[in-house]
Amino acid sequence: MSIVSLSLAFNSCSSDDDSGASTSGNIVGKWIFLKQGEISGGEEVLYPYENSCSSANDFTELFSNGTLRDVYYNSSCSESVDNATWSRSGNMITVSYGPGESSTSEIIELTSTKLKVKYYDEVDEIYYLTEFVRD
Repeated sequence: MSIVSLSLAFNSCSSDDDSGASTSGNIVGKWIFLKQGEISGGEEVLYPYENSCSSANDFTELFSNGTLRDVYYNSSCSESVDNATWSRSGNMITVSYGPGESSTSEIIELTSTKLKVKYYDEVDEIYYLTEFVRD
């Protein structure tokens, strides 16, 4: 699951988080999937992200020109790439993979080394989380 992923269709949500975590950093760069999970009973439940390839990490890379690429490796370590465009407004990031395929998530933490996003899945009626580490 990504921004993220980014490739999932997710909807924006408002933040009730008073943790004081920074969300104003530079999001441009290569972000490796670190953890994924959900909010259950008001608590974050995160698990290590499991890459299918033992020698390569899945990642999302955001470029300053508003494009991004999601890169995933299958169990034989063959690369699969999804290209998209992105935009940021405050602590919200919107990704578009094509007509009718946009998604928005909330940046809940962004530092020079860590990115954590939250998004609401209307089908599952649950908030999902993805945490990345900068490469």
